[in-house]
Amino acid sequence: MEPPEAAGPSAAGSAAAGRPVRTLAARVAGGVLGAGMLVMPPVVVALANGDGLLVWTAHVLLGGAVALVLAALVRARIGPASLAGAVGALLGTWAERVVDGVFAVAFTAGQAAIAWFAATALLTAADGAPPRAGTDGLPLALAVLVAAGAAALGPRTLPAPVLRWRPWVTGVLALACAVWAWPGDPAAWAGTPLAPSGLTPDGALWLALAALFFAGVGWEAVTGAAPATAAGPGRTAAGVLLGTAAVAVVYLGLAAVQERAAPGPAPAPLRWALAGATAAVLASYVFTNVRTAARIAARLYPGGRRSAERGPARALVVAVGAACCAFAWAGARDGGVPLLLLGPAAAALTGYALGAAAAVRHGGPALRCAGLLLVAVLAGLAVLGVPALSGA
Repeated sequence: MEPPEAAGPSAAGSAAAGRPVRTLAARVAGGVLGAGMLVMPPVVVALANGDGLLVWTAHVLLGGAVALVLAALVRARIGPASLAGAVGALLGTWAERVVDGVFAVAFTAGQAAIAWFAATALLTAADGAPPRAGTDGLPLALAVLVAAGAAALGPRTLPAPVLRWRPWVTGVLALACAVWAWPGDPAAWAGTPLAPSGLTPDGALWLALAALFFAGVGWEAVTGAAPATAAGPGRTAAGVLLGTAAVAVVYLGLAAVQERAAPGPAPAPLRWALAGATAAVLASYVFTNVRTAARIAARLYPGGRRSAERGPARALVVAVGAACCAFAWAGARDGGVPLLLLGPAAAALTGYALGAAAAVRHGGPALRCAGLLLVAVLAGLAVLGVPALSGA
């Protein structure tokens, strides 16, 4: 869940120009596949009432459509930029500030959700079942956030090989959790941090689809990648579709394995190994995402863009870490993880809707039609989803 920053000339390079389809596909898949591989499959299977594959399919189709519209919009109109920079260049500074603002706030809620999932994983390892809702997991969640925030204050960054291999390690770990049906039987998760109690089946399904926008933060990677490859419209579309196919294989594969696995108590050593690895991997994402959130927040004040490029001020990193901890308190209620994920979902919905509006305003006839359709779909999801989620 770390939206890529604008790619500079070095990010494009001759390799990107020589292999635009593969390069763009890798950027799309790499932007989407992250901490969501661990967090989202258990959340969806707990909420979707057996319709997890349908929910995942709907999300991948929508995310791929968003990426195609954004790629077509920015390909020949602007240089490599973040989503905020792209909509700002096309709609005005106000749009850039809106996108940066919602993502800065939403990222803090997202890190709280990740920390709560890590805490739930550790508590589940003790007896094989997720803990009931309450404050039992709060100290562990706060510990993850404080440790990651403290590390983000320092000068160190994760080495490039670690960042390159982290999605692969996360995917393998997510597959191991799916094979072993960990953290257990989803039928018993209502009233735990993974699923709220009292939701109607329709409300639970809408919550699963809405929370999946957390896993989808990253489709906007095309706003940096598409202009950098300097590819024509055909190769740009092919690259986006190939990246979307890769995301579909990973997420639909994980969902299929998890839905078909027989839930049962895994051996205690295996539970602790999965829980420890999950907590460690997710803590690394919180570390990098706290810095990303601080970088985004830095762009909101005058002169902040220049300081954001140098690195966010320590005071801003502290503020972001404190906001993450404040959101973590909200995770103590049942279903805290998916409910906290609604923050990143709302940010993605806002940013993608503004991107679609820019396509309507600046695109050709085909792109305008696609933008209008995307705006209608996103608005329809919001209109239909909010009443269904009101019980949450």
